[in-house]
Amino acid sequence: MNVLIAEDNFLNQRIIEILIKRMGWACRIVNDGVEVVEECLKGGYDVILMDIDMPRMDGFEATSIIRSQNTDIPIIALTAYTENLFREKSVKAGMNHFLAKPYDKGEIYDTIMRCMREVKVA
Repeated sequence: MNVLIAEDNFLNQRIIEILIKRMGWACRIVNDGVEVVEECLKGGYDVILMDIDMPRMDGFEATSIIRSQNTDIPIIALTAYTENLFREKSVKAGMNHFLAKPYDKGEIYDTIMRCMREVKVA
């Protein structure tokens, strides 16, 4: 599994990187929405973990651009925002699932695996 992580906070980057590597998966971390779009369009990733509030371009806009390129890669929102408005905006932008911080290894693993099953079924 190769995971693309869009996260601008250094501490959050390290936490998610540790969790992903403990699962035996590879990951690449980018700092903002512009970088995640560029990296995603290069290909080679199985799933994106997308922060919503990032500099230069937020996760909603980045997801919309990725989806406009006919990319069906699973995108999971990872955010501190827990309100339903953000969940609804995430789905509207094209994200597959929504995880609120703080999250744990089990939640991330289960959500990624659910996304992978959904992609294979579709």
